[in-house]
Amino acid sequence: MANIVDYLKWRGDISFKVSPFNEVDNLILSEFAYIEISKKNTSKKITIEEAITKYLKKYDKKELAKKFALSKNPTEFLKTLANSKRFKNLTITNYVNKISKKEEKQFSAMVIHINFNTIYVAFKGTDETLIGWKEDLNMSFMDEIPSQLEAVNYVNQVVSFKNRHIYLGGHSKGGNLAVYAGVKCKKKIQKRIKGIYNNDGPGFAENFLTLPNYEKMLPKINTILPQSSIIGMLLSHKENYKVIQSDSLGIWQHDTLTWQVETTSFVTLKEIDETSNKIQKIITEWLAQVGKKEREIFSSTLYTILSTNKINTIEELTRLKLRSIPRLLRTVTKLDEETKKIMIESIKGLMKEANKNFDKKTIFYGLKSLTKKRS
Repeated sequence: MANIVDYLKWRGDISFKVSPFNEVDNLILSEFAYIEISKKNTSKKITIEEAITKYLKKYDKKELAKKFALSKNPTEFLKTLANSKRFKNLTITNYVNKISKKEEKQFSAMVIHINFNTIYVAFKGTDETLIGWKEDLNMSFMDEIPSQLEAVNYVNQVVSFKNRHIYLGGHSKGGNLAVYAGVKCKKKIQKRIKGIYNNDGPGFAENFLTLPNYEKMLPKINTILPQSSIIGMLLSHKENYKVIQSDSLGIWQHDTLTWQVETTSFVTLKEIDETSNKIQKIITEWLAQVGKKEREIFSSTLYTILSTNKINTIEELTRLKLRSIPRLLRTVTKLDEETKKIMIESIKGLMKEANKNFDKKTIFYGLKSLTKKRS
């Protein structure tokens, strides 16, 4: 079985002149977008090799594992990428990284210059901060989240390279932002977009899928999902999607390093597996029962409970000890009666839908696996 690291070892010495940009290259650049180029927003040019060298000096393996969403071994990937002749000299410009608790926004993007005629605009997925995951939850009740609006502004402002082919892409929330920006950006930019890649990113509310510009850009949208996709099956998709074989299980398939590669394309399957379909059904039916106001209260209250108890990153959440549960419960008891009722009813509703589709043993071991980081 082979992944993008193997691809870099096999074909990393082949230039884009010899072998044109492909879907696997897209995934590599989407995964690369998780690194931090600078503490500040900058238009300064830097190569992929320089960016990775600087980044690896700053963080050790344990710290890197926290920063790459659900990734098993980002260090090997980054080192191999930095040594790849195909990628190492590609330049990066217009790096942006904005995190705002006030706006509930986590946004990062960069422009990667593949050659003189082609650029790839890479949007970072959800990072390790709790505010990033809070923004994801906000998709369940907001027509537009701040990062989506930021993505449109970013493309309109920085993609001023005349006559260049444009690819937009990202992993997880980054894939959602790529689609949103492609649909909402200026028409003169849309004409130059060759492809949009949503790599296991969530879909959209139904009203977005009925926009004339969405219909217009539909042929350019490439949605790629692992066989047991969970994140990518959230909300609605109208476009066709490609199902990729993964060598992992459940939520851990969100890790792009588990996606299977063969030469310049992915190893594909005919359809999403039964577990993924069941989870999508659970979420869809639960959201249908819970109004937008209740979703907003549930999301905000959950974030408040965690942040009040000094849980600010996903890593801190996964390291939560059993003895900390009473402290969290005490926070819940301090909620006003209406909020408390909404939280309890929302959780009950979600568990009810889960029980319809899975037995209790499956639910227990599924939840348990989410709290364990793979070695």
